Parts: sequence; C-alpha cells; structure tokens
Amino acid sequence: MSSDGPMRQTEQFLHLYHPPAINGDFTGKHIISVEQFSHTDLDIIFSAAKSLRERVAQKDPEVVTLCSGRLMASMFFEASTRTDMSFQAAMRRLGGSVVSASNGVQFSSVYKGENLADTVRAAGCYADVLVLRHPQIGSSYEAAYYLDRLNERIVTPTSVISGGDGAGEHPTQALLDLFTIKDLKDGPDNLTITLVGDLLYGRTVHSLAKLIARYESQNTTLCLVSPPSLRIPDTIIDTLDKHNVTYYETDDLYEVLHKTDVIYWTRIQQERFARQADYDAVRDNFIMTPAVLNQAPRDVILMHPLPRKHEMGTPADHDILDQNPRAVYFQQMENGMFVRMALLAKVLGVESI
Repeated sequence: MSSDGPMRQTEQFLHLYHPPAINGDFTGKHIISVEQFSHTDLDIIFSAAKSLRERVAQKDPEVVTLCSGRLMASMFFEASTRTDMSFQAAMRRLGGSVVSASNGVQFSSVYKGENLADTVRAAGCYADVLVLRHPQIGSSYEAAYYLDRLNERIVTPTSVISGGDGAGEHPTQALLDLFTIKDLKDGPDNLTITLVGDLLYGRTVHSLAKLIARYESQNTTLCLVSPPSLRIPDTIIDTLDKHNVTYYETDDLYEVLHKTDVIYWTRIQQERFARQADYDAVRDNFIMTPAVLNQAPRDVILMHPLPRKHEMGTPADHDILDQNPRAVYFQQMENGMFVRMALLAKVLGVESI
C-alpha cells in the first residue's frame, strides 16, 4: 500500500483524469478536488447545509425522505473516525442506506491482492455514491477514472466523493472548514486566517488554502506558520499567487497571533514521515495551550480538523480549551455532517433542500 510503485501508479491519474467543474450542477459529479468549485458552487452547498441544519434542529420529517432508497458505499483504507462516521450519519439522516468496506485492507479483497480499480468498480456495481479514503495521492482520481468507464455499462451509475487522498487533498474537510469560518466569522473576507503546524503533509490545510483562493475573497490574509521542513508545498503557493491571495510564511507564531481572526491548528502527521528522527525533530514545535490562546484576540476562533494529540497540550489543557467559547472544533465537526448531507443530496440529484 505504501511502496513507491503504487504511489507512482495512483499519482499518474492526477494527469490522466481532470475532474469536471461543478458549474452549479452537482448531479452525478465526482467530488475529488476543491478546484471543481466556484464561488457560486460554494454558496449553493453552504446554503443547503444551513437549511439542512435548521431542518434537522426542527426535526423536519421530510429530511429523512430526501435520499430514501439511495445507497452509499463507505470505503476507507486509512484510519478515520470523523469523516467516516459523519458521511454515514449524513446519509442515514437523509433516509439513505450505507454499506461499508471500511477499516482497511484486512477486511477487503485488497488483502487478496485486488487493485484499487477493481475494488471501486465492484462497489460501483452496488452503490449510488462511493466515499473513498485511501493513503495514496491520486487514488480518488483513479477511482473517478475507472468509475466513468464503468458507468457507461451499468444501470445505476456511481459518483465518488473523496474522503481524503493521501497527503494530497481532503475536499469535504475544506468545505466544512470554510462553512464554519463563514458561519462564525462572516468570512473569509477581511479576515486574517492563520494555519499552524504540518503544512507540508496536512491535506486539510492544502485544500482549505486552495478553497479560500477559489472563493475569490476580498482582503483575506493567510499566515502560514510551520517549521521550515514542513512549509506548505510550492503548488499551494502557486495557487495563492494565481488568485492574488495575500499570505505570509513564518516559523514564529507570535509574529502573527496577535492579529489573527481564525487559528487553524494541526497536528504533525507522524504517519507521513519516512524516518522517526525527522518526526521527533519537529513534533513539539507548536503546542496549543490555554496560555497560548490567551495571547490571541478575544474574538478569535480556534479550529482543528482533529484528531488531536500533544499539539493541543496535556489532557488538562484539553479540558480547559474545550470549555473556552473560542474553541469551535466540535461545532466544526458537527458542521461537517451538515455539509456532507448537502453534498450527498446534491450529487444524488436532490433539488428541494
């Protein structure tokens, strides 16, 4: 799963397959990159997510009829709690059903040597939508490539939604992150958003930075705070330059913390490092504690894609941070379910949300 051969094989699909732009029509589309979304597309999804959040709160009985009779396949070949559970919860809250081949290769035919193309095509024969998480960059592109060819030959065509593409992208996480920023801070316009931690391997920050750029926000500044060895990839910098997003790179959090509106904290991703020594050299560079948060503006919000480890301090620090109204990561998590409800419904052709 992690050898250079499979990595190269999946990455080639980044060039072979070009996901279609949404252009206001989500029905039947594969959702694998934030680059598919325009400002208008984002407004459509955010409006639907907000509507669904209100309808769920009001216990609207019609919500559970929106995707009745539709089937989602959940295929997670990499560890997940929030993304997997929230997609499954989203589909069930819409009245749909879920079949699962999650928990990695040991419970699927991949263990027998089956390749990803055959695995996703098998799922495509059963489900209306497939949610895929895989450790290799380009895996969701490969899935979309082969599903397009399968869809020409089967009765029930299948769309794939990426639940995380190695160290590449995590588009639905970026959607829920931007939705949360828009919901709580009326942004991203006129905000300073500080991304902290593992900006090299952190696919959540890659997707969020790209999505902010595509939102064509006005007067937004991104502060990119990381150890020099974990600075954000040049491809993301190129996207920010292309869309004229103001950004500032530093390894000193305190240069920017005092003027930050949104803190997006991330863990150093140990599983992405080839050598333990390289991880150990940077693992303690940025630790969020109540004392650190208190040096930010009073109206700042603290976000985190979770899971969190020691980068959020000790368990005692966790308790204090959790009670702080500026810490919004559990609201962020719930928003993820509503955004994924909206996305599933739209991809499955539901118009009345």
